[in-house]
Amino acid sequence: MAPLFLLALLLVAPAVYCSPTMVNQGDLQALLRVKQSLGNPATLKTWSAASPNYCAWDHVRCDEAGRVNNVFIDGADDVHGQIPSAIAGLTQLMSLSLFRLPGLQGAIPPCLTTLANLQFLTISHSNVSGPIPDSLAKLHSLDSVDLSNNMLTGSIPNTFADLPNLRSLDLRRNQLTGSIPASLVQGQFRSLILSYNQLTGPIPRDDAQDEINTVDLSHNKLTGDASFLFSEGRPIGKVDLSWNNLDFDLSKLVFPKDLTYLDLSHNRIRGTVPKSLEQLSTLQTLDLSYNQLCGPLPKLHGVMRHGCKPYLHNQCHSGAPLEGSCHQL
Repeated sequence: MAPLFLLALLLVAPAVYCSPTMVNQGDLQALLRVKQSLGNPATLKTWSAASPNYCAWDHVRCDEAGRVNNVFIDGADDVHGQIPSAIAGLTQLMSLSLFRLPGLQGAIPPCLTTLANLQFLTISHSNVSGPIPDSLAKLHSLDSVDLSNNMLTGSIPNTFADLPNLRSLDLRRNQLTGSIPASLVQGQFRSLILSYNQLTGPIPRDDAQDEINTVDLSHNKLTGDASFLFSEGRPIGKVDLSWNNLDFDLSKLVFPKDLTYLDLSHNRIRGTVPKSLEQLSTLQTLDLSYNQLCGPLPKLHGVMRHGCKPYLHNQCHSGAPLEGSCHQL
């Protein structure tokens, strides 16, 4: 799904229209080349040299100087071809969104790194393939990167951790392999989503206590201890580590008080359910099933208000079976 804040921005931002004297020939020619490269789709029918006021075209927004700063093409089955290199000619571009374009294919072109002002990059729900270019790290203005639901392969570039302003990274549902870069799980992130890939190895340790709100590393092949992600003072809202091979003791964890979503199912997590779960008054979703947790289960309302389903199918190796403890309460 396209970031909600971008959708809201498009709804409230007033359209800027260019007078003939404001038309930038570089932007005009770049847009026309983009249209041609994508097969002249009907979706872009307003993109015409006969009507050079490109600020009035569909799928385009301009700044007050009449320069193109936002291109958003979405939900179009008639768009075909690779990501056009002509996009690099839109030198004032701040936001590029190519969303739900099944005919879009090929690699992410390295020429995107010439867009020095780019803050929001979305290439999602397409057939774009190949590796994620290391060169994206040259875009120091990037705030949000969404490359989800594509056919990207290879590893996650270590250089993503060098982007000073990156707050949201979504690489879900690709075919990425290798480990999570050592510096990637940083407190600077508000949202880090790497789910439904083939990532291996441990989650890099991070003891930062600031900003991060969402961590979704589910449906990978991650191993080791992830307990460091949890601490009482951390403002984290969603953690999904399900469907991995994580192995750590849950017994003494103190969960962040703002946690609303916790899914640790289908791992090798052991120990007992901690009493700190009682303090999570905002927790809406809980799943600890298919692990190696043991009873007894704390007889607390905050633990039991989710019912027994979150605790099912735990194979306790030493202690009281968790599932039986739940049904006895």
